[in-house]
Amino acid sequence: MSLERQGRQLGDPLHDAVAGRICDFGVQDATTWCSWRPVSDEVLSRSSLPSQLTSWTLSMGANSLWVGGPRNDTSGDPRGGYAFHETSSQPGFDARMAVMESNAQEPTGASGKCLKFWYAIEGLSASELRVRVRNLQDTESMVIWQTRDTTRGDWKEGQVLYTFTDNHTLVLEGVPVEGVDPFNIFRGHIAVDDLGVREGQECIGLCSFEGGMCDWNNAATDDFDWKLGRGTQNPITGPPRDRNSGRSSLTGGAYVYIDSDFPRRPEDVARLESIEFQETDPTNPPCMRFYTFMSGRGVGSLRVLLQDVVTRRERVVWALARNQGARWLEAQLPLSSNTPFKIVFEGTVGTPRVGDIALDDITIVSGPCATLPTSASPPTSGDCTFEEGLCGWANPNVRQRLDDLDFIRIQSTENSFPSADHTTGKPNGHYMALESPEQKVEGDRAWLISPVMTGRRQVKCLSFWYLMFEPLTDELETKLGSLSAFIKREDASGAIILTPIWSLHNFQGLTWSFAQAPLRADGDFEVVLESVWGSAKSKGTLAVDDITIFDGNCPTVPDAAVVRAGDCTFTRGSCGWQNLTSDSNFYWNNASPSRRPVSMTDHTYGAQVGYIYFDVFNLNSRSQKLQLISPAIDPSADREPLCFTFWFSGFGSDGNTSLAVYQKQTDDGARINSIGSDIVQIWSHNIGLDALSGRWQFGQVPLLASTRFQLVVEGASFNGGYTLDDFKIYNGLCANIR
Repeated sequence: MSLERQGRQLGDPLHDAVAGRICDFGVQDATTWCSWRPVSDEVLSRSSLPSQLTSWTLSMGANSLWVGGPRNDTSGDPRGGYAFHETSSQPGFDARMAVMESNAQEPTGASGKCLKFWYAIEGLSASELRVRVRNLQDTESMVIWQTRDTTRGDWKEGQVLYTFTDNHTLVLEGVPVEGVDPFNIFRGHIAVDDLGVREGQECIGLCSFEGGMCDWNNAATDDFDWKLGRGTQNPITGPPRDRNSGRSSLTGGAYVYIDSDFPRRPEDVARLESIEFQETDPTNPPCMRFYTFMSGRGVGSLRVLLQDVVTRRERVVWALARNQGARWLEAQLPLSSNTPFKIVFEGTVGTPRVGDIALDDITIVSGPCATLPTSASPPTSGDCTFEEGLCGWANPNVRQRLDDLDFIRIQSTENSFPSADHTTGKPNGHYMALESPEQKVEGDRAWLISPVMTGRRQVKCLSFWYLMFEPLTDELETKLGSLSAFIKREDASGAIILTPIWSLHNFQGLTWSFAQAPLRADGDFEVVLESVWGSAKSKGTLAVDDITIFDGNCPTVPDAAVVRAGDCTFTRGSCGWQNLTSDSNFYWNNASPSRRPVSMTDHTYGAQVGYIYFDVFNLNSRSQKLQLISPAIDPSADREPLCFTFWFSGFGSDGNTSLAVYQKQTDDGARINSIGSDIVQIWSHNIGLDALSGRWQFGQVPLLASTRFQLVVEGASFNGGYTLDDFKIYNGLCANIR
């Protein structure tokens, strides 16, 4: 059958997907579909629900505020073209799925074809991007690639290696949330750019084994080899066919396996090695996915190791042993290395020699992932999807009295929100949420503690997905609470030392969001995820899912979760801020239920406690000064400006009651013990005749520093005072803080 040519001609040097060229969808007034095509009458006629299909739209970044889509194409050019689907719909109408199809493709051959592309997913109404292969002889089609995660304002690269034995097309589907979903009216988009169908070997590291070993080779120093197979000769232990051909009769199929029959002996090892890869991005390591078949009562073990190509040192990053059932088991793990490396699959013969191990469909995708199955994680890795348990994470023992509530492992079917977990995207998926008793107490907290980990010079990165949702978000209504991450260690006396590394408060959105923070620790440590209820009236959800810990010095995500010395909500002490005042009668105090300004509630959550204050009443009508000093604060890494933000409220009858902020450089890191002439006032406020009467007011001040420094907050009054809360130091100019 001859190939049908659509769009640009085969000879076009830039826009021919069939010839292996990249379709960048043109530029400005010359945007083009290349050899791809939007939804056609033919496609609609094949669909059982034609009213729910629509076309992708050709556009460019310059039109994004007008019609939607990303602000730039993958090159960063606002005039560059791309294809996108606006996923929102009018109230009362069902959103439509956008369909785009390649021109006809011939059978791929044993080596397969590699589809490469870039994609962007944003907004509450955007659900999923899928790639299908569709048989031209009938209506059969099969999903070969899909993703649900937002790209957080960036373009991400996708690639998929596939084989097909008949003429076919490739179909890209932009899927919105379902019509019954309340998010379907909110703006969102799914976009693709730089589409190209290439030869199979251009999908580096990917392999379906139909055309051989691809970029994988048997090691020369092991006991025996992995073999290519198409179907087992042993119905008791081996897979009857490869993973893909079990889904479609037109995909063909092969896999690699180790045979435990004679002359193999128990503990014999076979190693399959990848080509050499360069060091991974420390902020965004890739995820390797594959399928394994481990069946038989004598199955040994399968391990995945990362080998440093210079030192030849290896570390185990995934391991599974014994019989896993007569099925293809989905597996995945993050790949992180700060040196060039190889990936090694190591299969070991078990006892008795009745059991085979097979591998199929190795893929590598962008972005970190939690290890699957969770039982394959190294014991102290900290990786967990919570689908099979807690993976070594645990609530503290009640006798330790470290918290008040528990994190509980639940499904969405047990909770009103969210509608699905992050791992599976389904209501029956599992995640961890802060316990929500009928009688909440403001400030009740729960800890979720990781397995013990060993610190070393190599910085690690903690990544996870979080949900902080509350139906009511008005400032005068309830306050949800907080979610924070700490490094937990013990000093020589056994006292717990907590170092905050990530923290967010109150409502953060309606969907699962991505988080990460660097882990820097010497010696043994644990990671603590702490969740705190704010208001006792809160009806919201504080939850985490898909925790991954990998080697890499990652930035904190999102920016608002960065924790600096000096940041403090005052719900857990004073965070290193200390009184400088020598007179114990005139101190900054932490609010308590029995001692606090009348009618004043915490700004963070609206609780009775969780802020600091001073309150002076001096019969001599002499103003009293009270100073509060911060811990030493580091400048930004690039010496850019910082912004110190806080909330304050004044009270009392003394119109001269005042509040001031000072800054002093501390080149040697020493503490300021008193306010001297070398300290600079950078902000001030005076009550005057109008006290704030229990109303919180926002304050901010720019900080310029090239070395370590400290801040001093000074209050003064003879009959009055101030309350303070929610100290936060941000990167950037104060004008950018909202």
